Amino acid sequence: MEISCRDIDILELLPQRPPFIMVDSLTIYSDKYVETEFRIKEDNMMCEDGIFSACGLIENIAQTSAARIGYYYKYILKKPVQIGYVGAIRSLSIYRNPAVNEQIRTRIEVEAEAFGMTSFSAFVYDAEGNILAEGQMKTAI
Repeated sequence: MEISCRDIDILELLPQRPPFIMVDSLTIYSDKYVETEFRIKEDNMMCEDGIFSACGLIENIAQTSAARIGYYYKYILKKPVQIGYVGAIRSLSIYRNPAVNEQIRTRIEVEAEAFGMTSFSAFVYDAEGNILAEGQMKTAI
């Protein structure tokens, strides 16, 4: 089942706090995938010379996963948001780094979950739907 989540304050779902927030909103939640949106601001700590860095894209993907877990714990299990860790990054390809003021959409698709670990594929798109980055990641709670 797909749930629209645009009205939820992202800070309710993430353990991170400003200025280290790399997602603006969780837009879609389901058991197997989620999507977030993020507008890159000029003062973002992951920007250099007006470009959002590779590290910023990786953190955006990780925070998209964190938003999924945060939603699951807060709204489904009715428990506190858990802190997660990146366990592995595989096959990451970055085709273009977005610029300041661009909005990106990030989608993660869960491949497997067991014992607090999640393996997923990630895709980052620009506003026109062009793929900016893709790869696989494992996270643990």
